[in-house]
Amino acid sequence: MPRWMTLPCNLPNLLSGLYLHIIFLLGSVCVACSDCTPEQLAAIMNCSKHERHARNYDYMEGGDVRIRQLFSRTQWFLTVDDYGNINGTQDPTNCYSILEVRTVSEGGVLAIKGVKSQYYISMNRTGLLQGKKIYNENCNFKEVFLENYFNAYSSTKWTRNGKEMFIALSQKGRPLRGKKTRREHIASHFIPMKCREEERTGV
Repeated sequence: MPRWMTLPCNLPNLLSGLYLHIIFLLGSVCVACSDCTPEQLAAIMNCSKHERHARNYDYMEGGDVRIRQLFSRTQWFLTVDDYGNINGTQDPTNCYSILEVRTVSEGGVLAIKGVKSQYYISMNRTGLLQGKKIYNENCNFKEVFLENYFNAYSSTKWTRNGKEMFIALSQKGRPLRGKKTRREHIASHFIPMKCREEERTGV
């Protein structure tokens, strides 16, 4: 009898053997995982993700640091409060308006942090401004020097339909979503102002 004619007869046995083999493998995995601690299980599940996304930010330690207030063309000082909220104030003595502007890399890439709150200004993929305690790539902004002597700060990580998204304060001192900002809008224009302590030291 040709070999191909015996296949239908042997098929149930083959499927049965394959099924038992799969059950054995699954049982082995379950037994192995049951012996792991929760920390080990978390490490197993996340190890590849950590390898892909781990970043070393030691290079920030040597970056140029300036202490500034960012005064918007809409007449507001940019602030970062203790809850990571980004807003504007018209009080030049507001302690949350004192910002650390640190050079992250060449090409005018900066990280901006509230001196009192210790929150970094960050922008997510939707253009929302928010404070972050831990620095990451969302906290990087490119400083753009404008012809009107103001500066603009665009996210280096996120764009909207190929267009830059900027830090911006509305006429009411509210942060604008990046998708609503443009380089030419006055809400995106800031003057970095030296703080009084730095005026005396010449920093």
